[in-house]
Amino acid sequence: MSENSNTRVFIGIGTNIGDRSNYIDRALDELRLEDQIWIEAVSSIYETVPVGLQDQPNFLNGVIRIKTAVRPLNLLEILKRIEVQVGRQYRKRWGPREIDLDILIYGDLVLDHPLLRIPHPEMLNRQFVLQPLVEIQPDLIHPSCNQTISQIVCHMATEIETVSRKKKNSDS
Repeated sequence: MSENSNTRVFIGIGTNIGDRSNYIDRALDELRLEDQIWIEAVSSIYETVPVGLQDQPNFLNGVIRIKTAVRPLNLLEILKRIEVQVGRQYRKRWGPREIDLDILIYGDLVLDHPLLRIPHPEMLNRQFVLQPLVEIQPDLIHPSCNQTISQIVCHMATEIETVSRKKKNSDS
């Protein structure tokens, strides 16, 4: 497919057990092997406290910007396959995980499907998603609220509770 038929997609990446940095690197490597997925940018990786279930290790979180011609549900299947290849074992919701890959925004698409909601329904409540998004695409417009991610972050009362931050190499 031509470059013009590709959609810009933002994927959240997170991990909080095992060799966390290795899981992120392996997930990025697997994404790079996909024929119709091109990584454009990777945010810094932020070490953050857990949300939801508090009694678990800190997370490493970031955002990946890709271009792809893969349709949303097929992309979800690819991401779930990569999670398994990297070593994810599915446990309880909001619990510990080796790797987690979530579609945050898929172009300007708004989708409410039993298997997938786009934009990600919790992203506006999660600084560990918004801050990396601002870093790699501050002018990104959230498809549901028609504001840029920078505007949304400016209206939030709190900043990301970051333990540490490490810059990842991006693919340009």
